[in-house]
Amino acid sequence: MASEAERKLSDTYGWPVEEVDFGREDEPDIDGCVLVNYVGDGVTARVAARPGLSEERRAGFAAWALQVLEHFVEHGPEFDGWQKRSDEGWQLWSRVHQFPALD
Repeated sequence: MASEAERKLSDTYGWPVEEVDFGREDEPDIDGCVLVNYVGDGVTARVAARPGLSEERRAGFAAWALQVLEHFVEHGPEFDGWQKRSDEGWQLWSRVHQFPALD
């Protein structure tokens, strides 16, 4: 079942979460990436998730993707670590990090 963020990406923006094999089996902490291009006065995006993510990780990835895409639409690529692509688009990878306990 699609999460609320995944439904919003698809239904509101027309950017469904696609499953894409990145060929990066040696980097299991990568959940996916977002690709953005300017088109006229707006943007178009592609949201790509690693196949086989658990429901919880896919929902987390979709929530992250929604947040960074909405931020990109409002503020552009200057924030969040977007990488410029050779096709004039922008790319951002989602990588899961485990932080140590604070106690």
